[in-house]
Amino acid sequence: MRRYSAPLAQALNLPRTRLFRALALITLLLAFTVALLAAGAGLLQNLYGHWQLQRQDSILLYFPPETLATVLEPLSTTLPTLAGVASVRQVPLAELQATLAPLLGEGEAMLQAGALPLPVVAEVRLQRGAPRPELLAFLAKTFPTAELDDQQTLLGRVAESVRWLQAVAAAVAALLGGVLVLFMALTIRAGLLAQEGVVRLLIQLGAADTALARTITLQTLWPVLAGTGLGVTAAAIVLLVLRFTPTLAPHLSLYLSPAVWLVLLFAPLALPLVAALAAWAVSLKLLKAN
Repeated sequence: MRRYSAPLAQALNLPRTRLFRALALITLLLAFTVALLAAGAGLLQNLYGHWQLQRQDSILLYFPPETLATVLEPLSTTLPTLAGVASVRQVPLAELQATLAPLLGEGEAMLQAGALPLPVVAEVRLQRGAPRPELLAFLAKTFPTAELDDQQTLLGRVAESVRWLQAVAAAVAALLGGVLVLFMALTIRAGLLAQEGVVRLLIQLGAADTALARTITLQTLWPVLAGTGLGVTAAAIVLLVLRFTPTLAPHLSLYLSPAVWLVLLFAPLALPLVAALAAWAVSLKLLKAN
């Protein structure tokens, strides 16, 4: 027996309408999409955080392939003694090849054969609070032939991109909430029109608008809750499949934190709240119009 079974609910039976039967399915699709959007935003934040930790305190120097050892000598002598410098290392050729190989496609064979000239790359790791401008000026003066790659500039651009993508995800989620509100309004309007005589009779018998609105809200809320639960479950299954299928989403497990799961589970719960508020407001408005 449904929990909203009561004299008013038995008389005012919205589940008879066709739109009502589609409410759970529509909510399932919306909840599924919102859950994946929320999880994606969380994964993106974790990815940026992990990437930022690796690069926020480093400066890369790119030397031409033909650079002589005498030019590189300060990397192991002068540079490590400067205040604010944590470590200096020359990136091994094998590591550089492994980094570039996925980006070259068919040129990977030439890379492995040594046919492609590669720059000499050095990484300077800085201590927290290091005087970055002074160190950059020193590097530019000491290594005039090297190209400096200050990761802070790139980090700022990536941070802006992350925030923009998260804002887009939030806007899409809000738009989906609006779709649910619109569908709720159409469902309730169709249900009340289909049972217009019953509604008028209940009002003549003394049923208050608030009591009728409460009944309508409960009747429309249960399929929304069911659809939300199924949508969240489907989204969780998709994420689990990606988690345990590395070929589909390599390295996903590195960024799939408990916070991502919490966001996936709880973000779609905004849909039933929005649906309940919409159902209550729409019901009262339509009942007063009668």
